[in-house]
Amino acid sequence: MEEPQTIERVSIPQQAARLSEPFTMIDLAQIDDLVLSIYLCQGTLPYHRHLDQDELFLVHSGTISLETEWGTAILRPGELAVAPKGVGHRSSSLLHSLVLLFQPRLMINRRNGDRRLFALKEEKSLEKISLPAVGRQIAMPFVPIALAHLDTFALTLTLCQGASPRMREDRQVSLVYCYEGWVKVDSALGQLALGAGELTWIPNGVEYRLTAPDRALVVGVQRHKQPGLPLPD
Repeated sequence: MEEPQTIERVSIPQQAARLSEPFTMIDLAQIDDLVLSIYLCQGTLPYHRHLDQDELFLVHSGTISLETEWGTAILRPGELAVAPKGVGHRSSSLLHSLVLLFQPRLMINRRNGDRRLFALKEEKSLEKISLPAVGRQIAMPFVPIALAHLDTFALTLTLCQGASPRMREDRQVSLVYCYEGWVKVDSALGQLALGAGELTWIPNGVEYRLTAPDRALVVGVQRHKQPGLPLPD
C-alpha cells in the first residue's frame, strides 16, 4: 500500500448528511485496527453482543438510550459509554440521532491471544462520560486525558491552547478530531485547519504539531498496555 502524500480533512456533518435510513453507517477513519464510524440511530436495534470487541458510543447529535446487561445510559451530545465485549446491548432513539462508533474491526486475529476476550464479572457497571464536563476540568494544555478504554486503545481528550511541541507516534496512526474550537495541524504531509466536527489522521512515524489560538478540545486515541499483556504490534 502506498503511503499517503497529504493529510485529509473529514467533516462529520457532511458525512452524516449522507445517512437517511435508520442504523445505516459510514466509516470515517481507520486508526490501525480501530475504526471510527458514524451511524443514524432512530428506532431500536435488537439486543446483540460482540464476543471479541468493545464498542464505544459517542453521541454527536440527538439523544440515545444505550441498554446493556449492566444497566442503561441515556447519552446526549458529547456523552459516551462503552459496551464491553461479551455484554449484551442495544441502542435506540425516538429522534434522528447521530452517533460516533469506535470499534476494533481489523487484524483482531493477529494479536495471538494478547487481549482480554470478555468483560470481567466484577466490573458490571456502565459508565457515562461527558466530554464537555471533562474538558472544563483540564487546565494543562497538550496533556491527553484518558476518557475510556476499548480493547487496546484509550480514547483521550486534549486541551489545545497555543502551540504544541512536535509530536510523533511510531507505533500507531494518530487521530485528531476537533471536538470544540478550531485547531491547525502542521505536518510533513501538509497543513489543515480543523473546526468543530472535523477530523484527520496522521500516519505513524510522521511528525506533527497542533496550534490553537484559543481554547480547543481535541479527541484522540492512544494504544495502551492491558495489565499482564504485552503492547500489541
